[in-house]
Amino acid sequence: MLLTIALGNESYSINSIIDKKLNYKLEFKKIRAGEGYILIEKDSLFNKSILILRSQIKTNNFFDLFYRIRDELTIYMDKFDYSLLRVSNKISEGKFKKDFTSDIDLSLIKISNPEDELPISDKVHSPLSVIFSLREKLLNLDDKFHYTTYNMGKLKNVNISIIGKEIINTSYGTYNTIVVSPQSIDNTSLLRNNGDMKVWFTDDFNRIPIRIEIKINYGSIVLSLEEIEEWDI
Repeated sequence: MLLTIALGNESYSINSIIDKKLNYKLEFKKIRAGEGYILIEKDSLFNKSILILRSQIKTNNFFDLFYRIRDELTIYMDKFDYSLLRVSNKISEGKFKKDFTSDIDLSLIKISNPEDELPISDKVHSPLSVIFSLREKLLNLDDKFHYTTYNMGKLKNVNISIIGKEIINTSYGTYNTIVVSPQSIDNTSLLRNNGDMKVWFTDDFNRIPIRIEIKINYGSIVLSLEEIEEWDI
């Protein structure tokens, strides 16, 4: 059963993000370029109760003519703090294509993938799982948070700041938001292709990531929330 819940001016309380599919429109330079989604579900790994985050971004037929994107991400996460247990990337961006799976072993304090092994000293997050970890925290101006992120074989130490509040206009209404921005400590880019990120959370109990902006070499990709679906299969 798939039930669509539209965000609007009416108050809607989302007690948990679990089993709710966040559907986004993808924009490039204010032109609709495709769509994407984020879905978090309960599952198990090694007989342990966990969460799985699934995400996909794909460009539309028109934008495919210029730069085709078909990215899929599956993250196996700790159900309490959203830290990584396993991550699988299927990346297809223009001529760049790569499938990449890594396992995080806290008992052996290392990350293993087919190409390499990396030592770690503590839990790590992906740039995307950080969003949902932050969502569980009380976000106030001047708050700062520290994470170690792992993305496509690279570890980065990241500081995240609350950089302000903004009013965001969406297809379904106007929302007060809290704006956060992660920055790597060594001033290198957080994501591939010199990419950095900014996230707008609704400034209410729900803390929904209503807008995500990813800055890359050739501009900014913006994911703007269109609807939330109750995901019940």
